Amino acid sequence: MVKLEESLEANEEPPEVPWSLILLVGGAGWLIVTATALLWMHPMGGRMVDKVYYLSSSARALQHILVFSLSVIAYRITFWRGTPNYRAHPVVFIALQIALALLVVRLAPFATAVAGGLMDQRIQDMHDTLRGWLPFAPSFSEWSLPMQFFLPPYLLGLALIAMVQMARDYHRESLRAAKLWAAYAEARLTMLSTQLQPHFLFNALHAVSELIHADAERASIMLARLGDFLRHALESSKQPWVSIATEIAGLEAYLAVQQARFRDRLQVEILVDRAASALTMPSMLLQPLVENAIEHGRSGPAEELAVTVQVAVRGDRLQFTIRNSTPQLAAALSSEHFGNGLSNVAFRLRAAYNGAAELVVGPDSGGGTTATLSVPAQGAQ
Repeated sequence: MVKLEESLEANEEPPEVPWSLILLVGGAGWLIVTATALLWMHPMGGRMVDKVYYLSSSARALQHILVFSLSVIAYRITFWRGTPNYRAHPVVFIALQIALALLVVRLAPFATAVAGGLMDQRIQDMHDTLRGWLPFAPSFSEWSLPMQFFLPPYLLGLALIAMVQMARDYHRESLRAAKLWAAYAEARLTMLSTQLQPHFLFNALHAVSELIHADAERASIMLARLGDFLRHALESSKQPWVSIATEIAGLEAYLAVQQARFRDRLQVEILVDRAASALTMPSMLLQPLVENAIEHGRSGPAEELAVTVQVAVRGDRLQFTIRNSTPQLAAALSSEHFGNGLSNVAFRLRAAYNGAAELVVGPDSGGGTTATLSVPAQGAQ
């Protein structure tokens, strides 16, 4: 079994905000505020003014470092992968941000007391501040000064981290879109240069020439279906995602051409769940799998070949099953043994589904070979 877990670098799920971003970006916001505070308060630093002691510059710097350390923990909780996000749970997210901001503000006087005691040797002031700090009294005086001094830098750091992360996510999504379009462009060129090679068209036209005298009506139908398939293949290059119904219509046109070539030696059955018809998938994804089933099936010992295509919805997954009646593989194929067609399918799946698709090619329990493709069920793009 081959599980497509390897994702393109640009397609990886957006990672949790790293510690480095929190420290550097959040720290940059706090550094601006700290530098401003140090310059503003420097003339009064370490002095008593109107019976109020103002921290020295070194103590004020330590004060801001301690409060920033508390803020880093709050930032980590905010941008943790398991924290409810704003889009999914706006009320919970806002309530959490208010609680975290108030917690940092509430702990700020503790940092002030510790900084004054350690750097300015204001031990008695530290004890007095801590005694007043505990027990907690939800009064205006307890909150006004800490909120004035520490809520703005906290919010500034939070906003800067969010803005940088949004820019990173936007850049990542831009790369993902570019890689996805590149994958479809490459698949389209490969399809036009290999799957619709001159020998395919030659064989189809040769079959038409044989039918012109024996069965002119059948030859006309084959030409019409060949035109339908060529039109579908060219149109698919303009839209990378199509509905299941559109994909099956193009597949039927391709199979009609093949059936005209091999006549009664090729039997085809297509089964599609009604619930799957409106879902979407990458265009021209099934044709290489069906072509594999026909080309490898024709190399088997049997004179007749039966190919079945089934599309079904399994919970939140969309499952495609392509079976042929012969030959039967000895074991499941590994990705190293994929040919051009299967490799192209695997590449496009990684680009389109971010590693959430699964492709299995192996022996069928009833004989022959089965290719099973499982992808997330998605509505219109």
